[in-house]
Amino acid sequence: MTRDQVLEFVKANPTSFMGTVDSGKPRVRAMHTALVEPTGLTFCTGGDKDVHRQLAANPSVELAYWDGKAGVQVRVRGDMEQLDDLDLKKRIVDDVFTFLKPVVDQFGYEVLSLFRLSNGTSVVWRADQGMAPMEVEPF
Repeated sequence: MTRDQVLEFVKANPTSFMGTVDSGKPRVRAMHTALVEPTGLTFCTGGDKDVHRQLAANPSVELAYWDGKAGVQVRVRGDMEQLDDLDLKKRIVDDVFTFLKPVVDQFGYEVLSLFRLSNGTSVVWRADQGMAPMEVEPF
């Protein structure tokens, strides 16, 4: 898959399983991709969350997206970049994670933390290809 095809796949399947590292141990959790844009995959979390602390300490991640109907898994790996962008936070709260409005009303936007994966490697596995080599492309 090309980068554009990966972005379209993620738009259609926005929940990933994000793998981070904490004290040398893997940690995985489901994360909804807040924004899928040509600039990359943007995630929003709380500044007090473990995932924030893990990404700040070690930005290396792998994201696994799955389309069960098509039998396709797309993994994207690379380094996250922490963003400090108030307008982007407002856009995410207003348009994507509206459930965060009460949190922001009470504590302000500074409680939110943004990370973006802009570049890396994508790995695609297709169930109908069995043991064929996976597609590996720059992301």
